Amino acid sequence: MNDCRLLLAKNMKKYREIQGISQIALAEKIGCSITFIGNIEINRRFPSADNINRLAKALNVDVADLFAKQEPESMKKMASKKEFKGRLEKSLNKAIDELFG
Repeated sequence: MNDCRLLLAKNMKKYREIQGISQIALAEKIGCSITFIGNIEINRRFPSADNINRLAKALNVDVADLFAKQEPESMKKMASKKEFKGRLEKSLNKAIDELFG
């Protein structure tokens, strides 16, 4: 997969999902329609340079990360952080349930 459009679609969706951002929330952050976000993610549309910059900013990544062929370190860190937060939340919920049972 070396086509820049496919890379953008794949990476944008991964970053969005890792960060728990819905298509609606991302669209609101960059000032576009939900349909536009969805169409980028399924490779039907390609954003302008301005929108690419807005997407990167909204996803807290470098523009280059949106076009990376290999999973960038920043994506690995985000995935690890999300996994850690999930495990921590489960542990806390379990402790709260046991405490207030």
